[in-house]
Amino acid sequence: MKHCTINDKWTYNGMKVVFLENEFLKIGILVDRGSDIFQFTYKPTATDLLLKLDKDILNPNAIITQMRNTNNQFEDYYYGGWQEILPNTPAMHHRNTSLGQHGEVSLIPWDYTILHNSEEEVKLKVWTRPLRYPILIEKTLSIKRGDTKLYIEETLTNESDTKLHLMWGHHIAFGIPFLKNGATIETSATKFIAKGAVAKTALYTQDLVQDWPLVEATDGKKIDASIIEKLPSKSFADMAFLTDFKEEAYYKIQTDTMSFSVHWDKKVFKNLWYWQERYAEQNSPWWGKTYAVALEPWSSDWHPNPDQNFKEKEWLQLEPREVLNTALHTECSN
Repeated sequence: MKHCTINDKWTYNGMKVVFLENEFLKIGILVDRGSDIFQFTYKPTATDLLLKLDKDILNPNAIITQMRNTNNQFEDYYYGGWQEILPNTPAMHHRNTSLGQHGEVSLIPWDYTILHNSEEEVKLKVWTRPLRYPILIEKTLSIKRGDTKLYIEETLTNESDTKLHLMWGHHIAFGIPFLKNGATIETSATKFIAKGAVAKTALYTQDLVQDWPLVEATDGKKIDASIIEKLPSKSFADMAFLTDFKEEAYYKIQTDTMSFSVHWDKKVFKNLWYWQERYAEQNSPWWGKTYAVALEPWSSDWHPNPDQNFKEKEWLQLEPREVLNTALHTECSN
């Protein structure tokens, strides 16, 4: 293939799927479930970069457990991939409404239209409104002929007459085979803090602001947090947050065969979440069989019980009827 194509003739488990493709990339968008990017294949190395757990990609509107009103539906249905997260991450009661873990938009259907379809470029627009929060999220994904980049333009609109506080994130997770031989992480972030991990599984010293990438481990030794060790490696689980970006905000994962980078607007996404689950958690939802590394641009870091002062200081704010535009892009090379 020497040109671009876009194909919306597919469904998976009753959910609409759209594929964007050129000579370098094949990208699958799960329109009817959060507009997830569930496939991101770099053709020169035949690698699907994204995490894929050993369970199916289920349709939340078709497969329902005996307890529907739980706070952790995101984890119930989580299979890997790349999710758009709005308007929150901790499960919480906020302004008279109950919000589950990682918000609504990743588990509901989105509308879509094909904006452009030529051999030189294809563009897909997707959008949705969550049930419990008065926002409109619109996203345009595009690729170009002869280009290894995926371009994403986003618009977030407050459709209410009151100021809104929210969290916005891109939940991007990687796994095997992409990381089977290890990798290194390059980023423009300069500060690192680990927090929120279960003590017995943590690798990094918790609640200590440190300079990236040489950081203190729980055994007191300095380690290079930019190195993703080759399997088999130490079993652990940890969550860290990278901040204070120099100029452009970006990260790049370099393996022995290719690199993948994400570039974004640090004024909107001020934090980079660095989540790792390496066969450590023996209970739900990972059951001792999960290897995942996630690098996620977020508008703020995580707090389990944010009060109003924390929201005012850390969360993204939209004035009544305010419209916020941002953009990010990815790039692959080998």
